Amino acid sequence: MRINQAQVHHDLLVALRESTANQDHLVRFNRNLRFFAGAESALYNSTVVLLYGLYETRGDTVNFRQLLELAGSLIPAEALAEYRQRLEQIKQTWLRVCTLRNEVVGHQTLRRDRAAVELKADLKFSDVDSLLTHAKKLLFDISTRHFDTHPHYIENSRDAVDELLSRIAL
Repeated sequence: MRINQAQVHHDLLVALRESTANQDHLVRFNRNLRFFAGAESALYNSTVVLLYGLYETRGDTVNFRQLLELAGSLIPAEALAEYRQRLEQIKQTWLRVCTLRNEVVGHQTLRRDRAAVELKADLKFSDVDSLLTHAKKLLFDISTRHFDTHPHYIENSRDAVDELLSRIAL
């Protein structure tokens, strides 16, 4: 569910930002600046928090590392090693998400302003796309290979987002 939420919120954020490339949309956006700026901020913050939670390392929350820990006895050692390696491969990108979550979204640092934190994190939409793709593939592989089930992901949520934005006459 968290992966789907992150995907939809990310898609909404991308669509909202892309919609301002159209001059008519930008005029409407500026007329309703508080609403759209608030919506954009909420989608951004939500996406960061959801991505952070998927990969965090705490033992008392739902995350990939905890899933592997709890299901470890049901998964062969070589598969566990593979999954842990896959988590390690995205660690640098996840640490950039951590920077945003820890210094802007979850807590506001006194050391830097928001722009400096975002510059330091340097998290791009393509990075978010990569983390979401990674999360979907990892959960799919774990659930199908070892638990005879598979998760359902919202695919092409971008079409629904575009329809929604057209309905609110952006």
